[in-house]
Amino acid sequence: MRSLMAAILTFFLPPRGAHRAAVSRQGLTPWPPCPPRPPHPHSEVILADGLPLVRPYVAVWERERDELDRQRLQRARRRAAVLATLGQDYVPLEAAV
Repeated sequence: MRSLMAAILTFFLPPRGAHRAAVSRQGLTPWPPCPPRPPHPHSEVILADGLPLVRPYVAVWERERDELDRQRLQRARRRAAVLATLGQDYVPLEAAV
């Protein structure tokens, strides 16, 4: 059984080791070289005419961040106005540090 399997494998697989060097390569021709391509005039420029300049998730994140900052400032103004009616000064944490 083993010799039958070895015979089948030697029929389908290429020879290995020192036997491979004895195989004649006269019938094989190398691939012709590729012709040189001229360089693109604007090879450093990325052509992205149809692409947005900023990814949508970055724009959404910046919009949400700006909205949170606006809401935080509005709360600070309201707090300062309420405390001013009570005669107290309001000093934000950022200014106290």
